[in-house]
Amino acid sequence: MKKLYSVLTDDLEHCYITGSNTVAIHHVFGGPDRKVSERYGFLVPLRPDWHNLSSYGVHQNRELDLRFKRLAQGYYEDHIGSREQFRKEFRKSYL
Repeated sequence: MKKLYSVLTDDLEHCYITGSNTVAIHHVFGGPDRKVSERYGFLVPLRPDWHNLSSYGVHQNRELDLRFKRLAQGYYEDHIGSREQFRKEFRKSYL
Protein backbone atom coordinates (compact mmCIF):
# COMPACT_ATOMS: atom_id res chain seq x y z
CA MET A 1 0.00 0.00 0.00
CA LYS A 2 1.30 3.44 -0.93
CA LYS A 3 2.25 5.88 1.84
CA LEU A 4 0.11 9.00 1.58
CA TYR A 5 1.09 12.35 3.02
CA SER A 6 -0.35 15.84 3.15
CA VAL A 7 1.26 19.25 2.88
CA LEU A 8 -1.97 20.77 4.24
CA THR A 9 -1.94 18.95 7.60
CA ASP A 10 0.50 16.91 9.66
CA ASP A 11 -2.26 14.53 10.76
CA LEU A 12 -4.00 12.27 8.24
CA GLU A 13 -5.55 10.26 11.10
CA HIS A 14 -8.02 12.96 12.23
CA CYS A 15 -10.61 15.00 10.39
CA TYR A 16 -9.26 18.40 9.33
CA ILE A 17 -12.57 20.01 10.37
CA THR A 18 -13.84 18.07 13.40
CA GLY A 19 -10.84 16.17 14.77
CA SER A 20 -12.73 12.86 14.52
CA ASN A 21 -10.57 9.77 14.07
CA THR A 22 -13.00 8.34 11.49
CA VAL A 23 -11.75 9.72 8.19
CA ALA A 24 -11.85 9.43 4.44
CA ILE A 25 -8.91 10.89 2.52
CA HIS A 26 -10.02 13.67 0.19
CA HIS A 27 -7.96 14.36 -2.92
CA VAL A 28 -8.13 18.14 -3.35
CA PHE A 29 -7.84 17.73 -7.10
CA GLY A 30 -9.74 14.61 -8.07
CA GLY A 31 -10.63 12.82 -11.27
CA PRO A 32 -7.74 12.99 -13.73
CA ASP A 33 -5.68 14.92 -11.14
CA ARG A 34 -6.05 12.40 -8.33
CA LYS A 35 -2.51 11.03 -8.77
CA VAL A 36 -1.12 14.58 -8.97
CA SER A 37 -2.83 15.35 -5.64
CA GLU A 38 -1.07 12.33 -4.15
CA ARG A 39 2.30 13.31 -5.63
CA TYR A 40 2.15 16.85 -4.18
CA GLY A 41 0.43 15.89 -0.91
CA PHE A 42 -2.78 17.74 -1.72
CA LEU A 43 -4.80 15.46 0.54
CA VAL A 44 -7.11 16.27 3.45
CA PRO A 45 -8.56 13.81 5.97
CA LEU A 46 -12.29 14.41 6.41
CA ARG A 47 -14.96 12.68 8.44
CA PRO A 48 -17.13 10.83 5.91
CA ASP A 49 -20.02 13.28 6.23
CA TRP A 50 -17.63 16.17 5.54
CA HIS A 51 -16.23 14.22 2.60
CA ASN A 52 -19.15 12.97 0.51
CA LEU A 53 -22.00 11.75 2.72
CA SER A 54 -23.89 15.02 3.26
CA SER A 55 -24.99 18.18 1.53
CA TYR A 56 -22.31 20.13 3.44
CA GLY A 57 -19.50 17.73 2.48
CA VAL A 58 -16.68 18.87 0.22
CA HIS A 59 -18.04 17.02 -2.81
CA GLN A 60 -21.34 18.91 -2.61
CA ASN A 61 -20.19 22.20 -1.08
CA ARG A 62 -18.46 24.38 -3.69
CA GLU A 63 -17.15 26.90 -1.14
CA LEU A 64 -15.47 24.19 0.93
CA ASP A 65 -14.08 22.62 -2.23
CA LEU A 66 -12.63 25.99 -3.30
CA ARG A 67 -11.18 26.57 0.16
CA PHE A 68 -9.06 23.44 -0.15
CA LYS A 69 -8.13 24.15 -3.78
CA ARG A 70 -6.95 27.64 -2.79
CA LEU A 71 -4.91 26.27 0.11
CA ALA A 72 -3.27 23.75 -2.22
CA GLN A 73 -2.57 26.33 -4.90
CA GLY A 74 -1.09 28.69 -2.30
CA TYR A 75 1.22 25.92 -1.16
CA TYR A 76 2.16 25.15 -4.77
CA GLU A 77 3.03 28.78 -5.49
CA ASP A 78 4.99 29.14 -2.23
CA HIS A 79 6.97 25.91 -2.52
CA ILE A 80 6.80 24.36 -5.98
CA GLY A 81 6.27 26.71 -8.90
CA SER A 82 4.64 29.80 -10.33
CA ARG A 83 0.96 30.51 -10.94
CA GLU A 84 1.56 29.96 -14.64
CA GLN A 85 3.07 26.55 -13.92
CA PHE A 86 0.09 25.73 -11.69
CA ARG A 87 -2.30 26.69 -14.50
CA LYS A 88 -0.44 24.48 -16.95
CA GLU A 89 -0.63 21.54 -14.58
CA PHE A 90 -4.18 22.02 -13.25
CA ARG A 91 -5.72 23.93 -16.21
CA LYS A 92 -6.91 26.90 -14.14
CA SER A 93 -6.13 29.12 -11.18
CA TYR A 94 -8.21 29.20 -8.00
CA LEU A 95 -6.53 32.33 -6.62
